[in-house]
Amino acid sequence: MTTCYEWFSFPDSFSVKCPKCESECKCTTVKVKIKYPNCNLIEYVINGEPGKFEGDLSCLNCGINVRRTIYWPEDAFWKFDIKGKIMWAWSLDHSKDFLDYIQSTNRNSSLHYRNLTLHLPKHFKLAKNRKAASRAIRKFINENR
Repeated sequence: MTTCYEWFSFPDSFSVKCPKCESECKCTTVKVKIKYPNCNLIEYVINGEPGKFEGDLSCLNCGINVRRTIYWPEDAFWKFDIKGKIMWAWSLDHSKDFLDYIQSTNRNSSLHYRNLTLHLPKHFKLAKNRKAASRAIRKFINENR
């Protein structure tokens, strides 16, 4: 699910899997900006590699507080396997937004939904995948509250 469009609104703070206890860990980016190789958008990278950058991690579960290299989206905490493709979200709220969008029958009524779809590949928006996507997201949210 990683294309140049996902980097457009990369947040300052997001959730990753804690390297010590594997629970949700907050990450703040150490920003390094360069041009993305195939488009004009700017992304956060280190050493010129897309999806690799430095982040400050803080885990409320085990107390780890460390700077380390993040590999996005591999290190994302909020990841869902939907029919063999991985969908990821920045946070619990972002996951809930995706769930609301996927379950919605009137997706064109909200500007929020239209903006959300820019970052969501077609595979996850298809009606035939709606049930599997909803189930995967709901299950992961319920297990990690």
